[in-house]
Amino acid sequence: MQFVVHKLAKAPVTAELHYPFVGLYQDNWNDYGWRSRFVATLHVSDKEAIDLGPLRIAHDNKGFRANTTAVLEALPKNVASLGESIAYYRRIRDLHPDLQLDYLDAVGDIVSFPERRDLITKQELWEESFLREVSSRHAFDRGGYYINAPFVEVDPPNFDFRMQLPGAAGAHDVKFDFSGHGGLPNRTMLLIGRNGTGKTQLLSSLAFESMADEVFEEETIKSMPKAKVSADLKVSRVITISYNVFDEFPLPKETSARRPRGVAYRSRASYKYCGLRTRDGTINANEVDKMLAEALEPVAASDRMERLVEVLATLFDQQQAEALTSDDDQTRKMAVKQLSAGQRLVAAIFSNIVGFIEEGALLLIDEPETNLHPGLLSSVVDALNRVLEEFDSYAIVATHSPILLQQIPSRYVRVVTRNNLNMPSVKPLTFESFGEDLGELTRKVLDLTGAERDFRTVLDDLFDVHKDAKGVAELFPYPLGIPAQSHLFALEIEQDDEAE
Repeated sequence: MQFVVHKLAKAPVTAELHYPFVGLYQDNWNDYGWRSRFVATLHVSDKEAIDLGPLRIAHDNKGFRANTTAVLEALPKNVASLGESIAYYRRIRDLHPDLQLDYLDAVGDIVSFPERRDLITKQELWEESFLREVSSRHAFDRGGYYINAPFVEVDPPNFDFRMQLPGAAGAHDVKFDFSGHGGLPNRTMLLIGRNGTGKTQLLSSLAFESMADEVFEEETIKSMPKAKVSADLKVSRVITISYNVFDEFPLPKETSARRPRGVAYRSRASYKYCGLRTRDGTINANEVDKMLAEALEPVAASDRMERLVEVLATLFDQQQAEALTSDDDQTRKMAVKQLSAGQRLVAAIFSNIVGFIEEGALLLIDEPETNLHPGLLSSVVDALNRVLEEFDSYAIVATHSPILLQQIPSRYVRVVTRNNLNMPSVKPLTFESFGEDLGELTRKVLDLTGAERDFRTVLDDLFDVHKDAKGVAELFPYPLGIPAQSHLFALEIEQDDEAE
């Protein structure tokens, strides 16, 4: 199989070439001095070219490069290559079996031919280049699943994270464990706490620590707090999602490199940022409409448009879902205008998720309750869990919404607090949150006491005046709900006990 190694936007086609051949776009990506990264395009005919995506190629324990455009009848002997992500192997899976085998053999793929791994004896090349991306580590373990080769069963993420904020009296220490337990929903973990406890910064820092430094600008690297994620974090890519004005997720560095298929707006390597913040750091609400339109590019490229329509139809209705995903700009713009601000956010969120997610992804979502009414928020959680299940992926959500907490089993909840001495704490719940009364969740977890009054405080004051549960209940024009009635009867019992 022939190869064209080039630095141009497209591989030049000459009379020397015959189909099928491979174009290897050679970008300027540098892995600690190792230059081995390419973007592969398989030219099947003059009318069909398949973007396979990024891979790394080594030859004789060195990176493989060409100074000028080169047409090769074959890659040098003893080359070894590894796809940068699961998406690479998923696209190869869709090739004709004979073409699939020819291509994998021609590039010396180490997933399909494990013995090729032995050709890379220089540990620095292996660790600093081939496994530089979290997605590459996942592809090495799981890529074989898609190409009928050996693969590893990857356990749910289970890792420790530590972050030290400047000025804080201690570190945020948290253990994230998505391990299954008897069939309980385990795809989503919740960080819940009041504002100012460090939830948003924790997610932002985790996103940064999960990626290589080269993904971000130097200014971003210098601004991040000291943090550490345990080495056993195994994910294919990280998707950050935040649509509130206090978004702190790091933006990826801009790149002039040719984008691999399936990677769109504000993406780099295994990292994608979905938020309202523009490149200059300002917040622009109009970004939602822009992202909704651009997010359809990777959805269409990965043949997932029908899947996105199904997701959006569960959140809105079938007609709206089809209009929002229309390839006609005017139809799509009219559909967007008919949505509320919250609905637009949800459409943008799921368009980005469906377009970018791959097996083993980790989603970091900050305060999804922003601008959403409770009914839509509940639907979002259900839709999110369905997508995570389908793509064998996981999410960490930072929130202060008891509605979200009510839908997550306690073993997958972490409560974030910070005391008057500026000492942070991240601890598991000590009671079951799943299906619990919203008022109880608000009182127990968010600690709304003292100056922050809820309905119980009002009932306490009324009972002090009327001394009778029935009398207080009759003050309201309609029957009180069960939580309010239960609280009044508890006050009455307490009063009787004191009288005795």
